[in-house]
This record gives sequence, structure tokens and C-alpha cells, in this order.
Amino acid sequence: MMHYKRVFPFFLLILCFGFSACGPNAKDLNTSGIEKLKNEDYEGALEDFTKAVEKDPEFAESYLNRGFVYGNRGELQEALADFNKAIEMDSGYVEAYYNRGFIYGFFEEFDKAVADFDKVIELNPKDAEAYINRALIRSRIGDREGELADLKKAAALGDPTARNWLDDNGVEWEDAGKSSDSAENPE
Repeated sequence: MMHYKRVFPFFLLILCFGFSACGPNAKDLNTSGIEKLKNEDYEGALEDFTKAVEKDPEFAESYLNRGFVYGNRGELQEALADFNKAIEMDSGYVEAYYNRGFIYGFFEEFDKAVADFDKVIELNPKDAEAYINRALIRSRIGDREGELADLKKAAALGDPTARNWLDDNGVEWEDAGKSSDSAENPE
């Protein structure tokens, strides 16, 4: 009986060191990266997100988070590549479209930025910030009508910045979005 007790722990050691399954998985590494990000340890977060991507190349959240770190470091091409990869893996990934829209806006690829914010709004029509950001892009391309429509919708959704801007500029917005809201949610 003693013989088996000694062999079993040795066998477990061989399994643990022989296979990467004993180390942290992609989800654990992603969680660790998020904690490091919260503590402003961007290098550590980037390292964890990269390891998570290496462990599980199909884990879209790690690409999103690594893209966020790249974006904050000013490495916008790398950020864009990671957001693209996250969207490729999950075509309904709202946060990836949102962040990619910012990158496209920075690159002055305004049509692509508007398209990404359109997608965010399609996936989450109650996201007032998406309307605000699309309004900002529309402002840059001179689409005043679209800009005002987005600001009115954001105000109707309760965004105080949009409400204040519209009020300060004397723009009526109180009824904005009510007809589409009532069609979606009849009382």
C-alpha cells in the first residue's frame, strides 16, 4: 500500500508540469488582468491579457481588454486589431464596437466610426453614451441634423450632458424618442 501512496503524488506532479492545465486558465488570467488594470498596473494587465489570448485564442474578452490597454498606451493599431478580433469572434460584442468606434474616430475614419456606433445602438438602443459619441462624430462630418437627433435621443434617455447642452442652446428635446419608445414599449 505504501508503494502506491508514493507513486500517486509523483504521477500528479508529472501531470501538472507536463500539461499547462495546472496553471491559470484564460479566464483566470483575464480576471487577473482586470484587477491589475483597476490598480493602474498597465504592464501587468497587458501581460495577463496576452497570456490569456495565448492560452485561449477564442476568448474574445481578452482581446477586448488587451485592446483597451493598447488604446490607453497610444498603440492604436494594436488596439484596433484586438477590437477587430473580438468582433470577429462575437459579432454582438457591444464593448468592442464601442471602443473600435473611438479608434476610428481618432483616425478620422468617420464613416466607420458612425457605423460602429450604429451597431452599438442597434444592439443596445438604451445606451445614451453611444448616441452622444455618434453625435460627436456626426458633428465632425457636418451632419448637424444627425447630431441633434442623437443628442435629443440621449437627452430623452436621461443623459444630463445632452440635456444641458440642448437646454443651453435652446433646442427642444422633451418629446425626442417618445414615439419610438412607445412603439417599442406600448403601455
